[in-house]
Amino acid sequence: MSVIEKYLSQYAEPEAQQLDGLAGQYQHCVCIPAYNEEPIFIERLVAFINRQSATLAIIVLNRPDETTDNENNDALENHACKKRLAQQLDMSWQHNNLQLYCAENQSAVLLVDRFDAGALIPYKQGVGLARKIAADIALQLIERQQITSPWIYSTDADVVLPDNYFERDHNHLTVKHYQIKKTAHKKDIAAYILAYQHIATGKPTIDTATQLYQHRLNAYVEGLRSANSPYAFETLGSTLCIHALHYAMVRGFPKRAAGEDFYLLNKLAKTGDILSLNMPMIEIESRISHRTPFGTGSSVDDILSADDPQQAAIFYHPQLFMLLKKTLVWIEGLAEQTPSDSIIDSWQDQINNYSQWPAEEQLMITQALKAIDFNRGLSHCLSNSRNAIQFKRHMESWFDGFKTLKYLHALRDKNNLSNISEKNYLALQNINHNLKSSDSSSA
Repeated sequence: MSVIEKYLSQYAEPEAQQLDGLAGQYQHCVCIPAYNEEPIFIERLVAFINRQSATLAIIVLNRPDETTDNENNDALENHACKKRLAQQLDMSWQHNNLQLYCAENQSAVLLVDRFDAGALIPYKQGVGLARKIAADIALQLIERQQITSPWIYSTDADVVLPDNYFERDHNHLTVKHYQIKKTAHKKDIAAYILAYQHIATGKPTIDTATQLYQHRLNAYVEGLRSANSPYAFETLGSTLCIHALHYAMVRGFPKRAAGEDFYLLNKLAKTGDILSLNMPMIEIESRISHRTPFGTGSSVDDILSADDPQQAAIFYHPQLFMLLKKTLVWIEGLAEQTPSDSIIDSWQDQINNYSQWPAEEQLMITQALKAIDFNRGLSHCLSNSRNAIQFKRHMESWFDGFKTLKYLHALRDKNNLSNISEKNYLALQNINHNLKSSDSSSA
């Protein structure tokens, strides 16, 4: 049994097993969770697939099972979206809570009703489950060769997709990122991250706050890249393109109410390369949203609630990434040694004897590593490694994107390196740039 067959038989959602009789042959697919969206998103999507050739859009129209004050409004919006789809396209197939609508150029929309005809989405599984349902269906159709491309695209209802959405031209790779991720033990591409920008929607305060949050997201990834972290990539669910085999290898999207994109990519990065593209460019509407407990929409709302949104302390201090870079260099050096159990008892002494670091930094790094239970990580990597190469590989896998985030938080919280405003962040970046330029000139 192949990896994909095993996943589909043991881990896929029920809808992926209910596709008998669904006709059609498609080249590309795109998966979209939709909850409490205005019908304009249906019009935009139909216009997009009508311009594409043999494209299947899989929409999971959903609603959480916990009641809210807006429950009736949510249902009305979902019904309006379903009605708008039926008005624009003809239905050609139906089974349980699935409906297929034919579009132009052999394209189609497969609607998954998880708000009325199908079971509601458990609140704690949220958008993660909605994405998983759509992607599992796509995987099944790829396995059946009804979708010829092995790439599963994932996006959101608030996007404007470009006509070249399905192009993956390596001439548009983010070069620095590619150089970091090109490693000997990962030869396959697990996923692409597509470029994005938030677009104005005519509400100046929301538009400005959204741009500020996008700057914060970009700054975080740039900080990781400057530290040479192998997990330096954006983690937005609306920008994903995932290879079917790797999707099955990591058992699909996590069933989470938020952060499902981050955790999926964190696992995918251990099975293959994650490559970032600067083209095509996805446009995302600037808006406040409470569909997930955290993410862009809720973060924009938090920024707007500040006394002065422009001074909101949402940027990580640049020194954190300088310390992360030094830590990763030290860990790489540690991995190049012949691994033995003695490292568990001696790694703190090695840091204290590391001549390249001031004593203050030695203490900061040691404390932060303790906070993320570095001892346990070392023990795990040692017990699963027979040589230095394997140890290095296991250390990179253990010190993943999630551990990196926890490590940065430990550095921040234990060393008075609190988040800062964009103005202060840019000022510190300029100081660091000038110091580096000065050092280069002296050399």
